[in-house]
Amino acid sequence: MRKKLMKKTIFIIPIFVLSSLFLASCNGSVNTADVTDSGFTESVTILDDTITADFTLLDSSSNPISPVGGVYSITSAGIYTASGKLNNGQIYINAPSSQVELYLSNVSIANDSVSPIFVENCTDFDLKALNGSVNYIYDNRTADYSLSDTDGRGAVYVANGDLKVKGSGTLIITSLANSGIHGKDNVTVQNVTMLIKAVNNGIRGNDKVTIKENPVIGIVCGNNGIVTHNSNLSNSGDNHGYIYIQGGSLTINSYGDGIDAAYAIEISSGTDREGNTYTPSIDIYTNKYSSYTVSSSPSLVRGGPGGHGGPGGGGFDGGGMEGGTPAEKSDTSAKALKANEHINISAGQIYTYTYDDSIHTNTNSLDTSVTYSANINISGGTLRLKASDDAIHADKTLTISGGDITVIESHEALEANIINVSGGITNVFGSDDGINASSAINVSGGYLEVSANPNGDTDGINSNGTYTQTGGVVIAKGPNSRMAAAIDTDGAASISGGTIIILGEIGERGLTKGSGISSYSLSLHASGNHTIKIDSVSYTISNQYSYGKTQCYSSVKVSADVN
Repeated sequence: MRKKLMKKTIFIIPIFVLSSLFLASCNGSVNTADVTDSGFTESVTILDDTITADFTLLDSSSNPISPVGGVYSITSAGIYTASGKLNNGQIYINAPSSQVELYLSNVSIANDSVSPIFVENCTDFDLKALNGSVNYIYDNRTADYSLSDTDGRGAVYVANGDLKVKGSGTLIITSLANSGIHGKDNVTVQNVTMLIKAVNNGIRGNDKVTIKENPVIGIVCGNNGIVTHNSNLSNSGDNHGYIYIQGGSLTINSYGDGIDAAYAIEISSGTDREGNTYTPSIDIYTNKYSSYTVSSSPSLVRGGPGGHGGPGGGGFDGGGMEGGTPAEKSDTSAKALKANEHINISAGQIYTYTYDDSIHTNTNSLDTSVTYSANINISGGTLRLKASDDAIHADKTLTISGGDITVIESHEALEANIINVSGGITNVFGSDDGINASSAINVSGGYLEVSANPNGDTDGINSNGTYTQTGGVVIAKGPNSRMAAAIDTDGAASISGGTIIILGEIGERGLTKGSGISSYSLSLHASGNHTIKIDSVSYTISNQYSYGKTQCYSSVKVSADVN
């Protein structure tokens, strides 16, 4: 079962409740019963701001800094410590070519005209919530996407320099004006417990955002949860436009995209200096499935400049690569993970409930000099996805080489130009086609179970080009009528290795079997669970399709028993 996200007590993170999981054990038995969920609950509890002490800002020598017109200025390198309550004031930092550390020790800072924490210029700015402290930052300006660099575009705003948010304390940021955190260069978050409520983006780093080690982050926002927006993507070799998630527990409720990278998203395990390993856990709810509503800020939730890609975020329309009934989805981009160049997932637990695609790459461009691969690569991790539109959509190539993927709900579960499956355990459902490729589907390993709507003009596996299988196990479930097929291709379909079990029709072009492939007769009734034994491995599948035609082709021996 999924680990509990709640690690600290500042807020209760939404928990996605699954009543049945798709599990692979180490003893050669695979349970592939249909996966459903029993809904989800959302609850965010914020500690009351009870800070009343007078505000102080001390320099590295513990000398107090005096304000001028409510502004406390830092102009040189060093460690500074803030505590107490500052109403309609600001901490302003202008220390070129310097490193500044600002420690927060039970601070409450509010401003209704400029960013409460504003960094004009600083090579490195570290914002640290001290152990045991609870700190509040309020940007109380009127909601406005057009705020200038002079005024600051976030409650914490860094105009020049890299920002690192860290510490073992708690930081609560409320932005009624724009973003919660906005850094025009790189932004890193590690270990801190942080809740951000913002009408625009939660965390924006123009060049790069890195989440690492063990932070607990909750974001409720009217645009994108975490976003990069560097327009000079020709510098991608310097990691411009990247978002790295290398640890931590993240829960994002966004009206727009959950995580939106101008260039690429990398989700993996990470290590600290002591060699400790951290694996991320990510929950994302978007648009009408999030706790952010249109009424929260009606002037800002219709897609501002914080994101990229117009309505739908580019790519193919909701009806799939060859049309069909459009999916019900947001009229602005509301994806869980979105990038242009690529998305790589090698570790972690990812749960999504999106009013759009869950995982999406597209060829939209902020910089016309860049050619995007628009690929998605999944080599590890556990994914549980619910999507109003596609669960996983790559404008070019989707590659699954590992991991445990379950699509609980989608319009089309997997969609790409080319789909390659070489490993992992994948169990998907689509209310339209289960899998849809415009050019080719290639299976060389792993386990792939595909279900489509049993009552519609839908295909389990649909390739507008070819289907080629050289290994692995594929179970394709088609509709209850001959209107469509469990597997259908416009080009050649062939199997020369592995096993394919087809519940329903094969498309008009049929399936070519290689010389080492045998046909097996499987006695399966119309519904209920069945144990399929393929060579020495047992698989449990659930068949809810009343159209009882079953075909099996395999390079190894296959048998079936009714449970």
